[in-house]
This record gives sequence, C-alpha cells and structure tokens, in this order.
Amino acid sequence: MDNQLPQTNIPEPASTDAKTLTSKPELSKKERRELKRQERRAVQMSEKRGSTMRRVLIWVIALLAVGGSAAGVYYLAITSTPDETNKNGTLIDTVSSADWIRGNSASPVMLVEYGDFQCPACAQYYPVVKALEQEFAADTQFIFRHFPLTRPHPNAKGAAAAAEAAGIQGKFWEMHDILFERQNEWAAKPRPQSTFNSYAEELGLDVKKFEDDMDRDDIEEKIDAHFKSGSASNVDSTPTFFLNGKKLQSPKSLDEFRALLTEAIAESKTVTNEPSAN
Repeated sequence: MDNQLPQTNIPEPASTDAKTLTSKPELSKKERRELKRQERRAVQMSEKRGSTMRRVLIWVIALLAVGGSAAGVYYLAITSTPDETNKNGTLIDTVSSADWIRGNSASPVMLVEYGDFQCPACAQYYPVVKALEQEFAADTQFIFRHFPLTRPHPNAKGAAAAAEAAGIQGKFWEMHDILFERQNEWAAKPRPQSTFNSYAEELGLDVKKFEDDMDRDDIEEKIDAHFKSGSASNVDSTPTFFLNGKKLQSPKSLDEFRALLTEAIAESKTVTNEPSAN
C-alpha cells in the first residue's frame, strides 16, 4: 500500500555575487581570514541543515511506509477516476504486444502488475514476483504496468520514464530490476537523474540517448495511459495484481501467490485439453 510523503526542499549554500566582492575596499590579512572563517561557517551550517533535512526525510519515509495506506488511498481518490461500473476490479485494457512481458508470451495465463518504482510495498513484492517468474516462466505471462503516485512519490514517474527509456535500447526489465533492488539509493534524492544515468551506464546503454529519451512525449503518454487504465480497472493501491483479468487481493506470501498461479495454470490446461463439440 502507498503513503503520502511531504515534499521537502533541501537548502543549497548561498551564492555570492562576484561583482560585489570586487567592488569592496582591500581588506587586511586579519579581515580576510575572518571573512574566510565566516564563509566556511556559512557553508558548514548550510551543509549541516541539508544533512539534517535529508535524515528527517528518510525517517519520514520509513514512518509513513510502516504507517499504512490511508494517504495513498486518499491520493488515488482525488487524482484518479475509477470506473464505478467496474467495482469488482476487472482489467480494462487487455494485454497486447505494447506491454512489457516476461515469461511465455503465448501462454493464456497472465499476471499483470500495476506498480510504482518508488513504492516500498512494491519493492517488498518484487522478490516474490521474481521468484514466481523463475518458477512459472514456461506457463505464465508476467506483465508490468506503471502506476506512479506522483504526490507521495515525486521520483516515481521519473523512474518509470527511466525504465521506458532503457526499454528503447532493449533493457526495460534490467532497469526495472535495478530500480526495485536499489530503491533506497535514489528514492529520497531530490534530483535522481545522475543515479538513473549511472544505472544506464552500468547496463551498457548509450547514456546521452537514454537521458534524451526520458523526455520523449510518447513515453510520458504511455505512462499516463497505464495510470488511466489502472484507475479504470479500480486500482486502489500499489502494487495491484490481475490474474487472467481478475483483480487479486494482494497475496500475503509466496506460497499463497504460488497456489493462485498453480490453479490458474491447471485450469488453462484443462480448458485446452477439453474436446470440442461437434
């Protein structure tokens, strides 16, 4: 479940106008030393305030992650427009070649996840889904769609764009995995672009192209389309999963998730093996 996070601006060291300095009368050595001491103290105080604000921000993230999902649900209520005729939570947009798919793309069994890369709960589910992918890759399609909650998670949409930009160069899933595995590295940063660039470089991407592609209109439109389809499908928290088009109450363990997939696969094989009527 997702949580509301207050936005915090970390102060930057004050700048000094060079023209103003050059216009002052020449100072004595003692005065210059005192001036330098004052400048160092000002910088240290600014850095100390910035460090304190960062620590406060990290604590706020941790407390809100534990606190529950009320803020996230409220945010969804005021920013998305769920389809009131779809109260049972049926997947609106069918899976297509435009989706990112892992596993067997020809399988009738489809697990769709609406996720937010900055969401702590999504990061907790990530290893569970990864284990399922490895176990059921031959019998299941695993699909990821973006549902960035930009108010509580200001870096979520940028992370989604980073994954899509990596996808243009054939590395969507590799970036997807890094973003979840290293969520703590970039989630709280006020400007995580350099971190995203370092991931792109690590994956062997053209970093300049990667950074340019993150600003492409079609990527933003795709992320927005995913969000709208999730809202229409009554996504009310992240992550939200749909198994063969039906919304799941988030399984509480790997075993519970495994049982659901095993049942769906068995049902699909039963339908496939049924004789057709003459």
